[in-house]
Amino acid sequence: MDNTETYSLLIIEDHRIVSLGLKTLAEGTHLFSSIDCAFTARQALELTVAHNTAPYSIFIIDVELPDMTGIELVKSLRTLSPDSAFIFHTIHDELWNLRQMINSGANAIVMKTDDLAELQIAMNRVLDGNNYFSAHFREACEEMANYQTLSEREIEVLKLISDGIATKEIAERLFVSPNTVEFHRKNIMRKLGAANMAQLVKEGIAKGYIN
Repeated sequence: MDNTETYSLLIIEDHRIVSLGLKTLAEGTHLFSSIDCAFTARQALELTVAHNTAPYSIFIIDVELPDMTGIELVKSLRTLSPDSAFIFHTIHDELWNLRQMINSGANAIVMKTDDLAELQIAMNRVLDGNNYFSAHFREACEEMANYQTLSEREIEVLKLISDGIATKEIAERLFVSPNTVEFHRKNIMRKLGAANMAQLVKEGIAKGYIN
């Protein structure tokens, strides 16, 4: 990291106490010449547009915001500020959120259950052009990897089941026989450890296959 370079930061966090804490932490690193805070996705987008001539170096983003998810926000911010680094800072370790954060292409992911030193490390790493994933995030990903993975077709069937679609109609939609749908359903139940349809849907949500 070139200490002569000037860096800027936008913290996007709807809890003002948390936002203030993050700002204080960032100020203590002496990395940034400017630090701004946004409490909604809309404010973040407005600030980013206002800084288009001098884009933010780093965005620290919570996944849960009042007007848009942090995952959706990152997609918009990347369009406005493609050279910036994006750090997710969140309490949400549900499997669905883990997958979405990974797929978003974030430069770093730090959980709010991590020590604050992890966030300091993340800021330094992304400014050096590297990625960083915190200890608790890696643990959550290891737990996710231990689940038996559903195939793309099984995920498709699971989503249709969760929508209340009957076996015959699922078969018609997927151009397969009802017996094939039942075969997939039994495999899904086995992989998710579900004993009935209600538990199947519940486990599908918990493991991130159903939003």
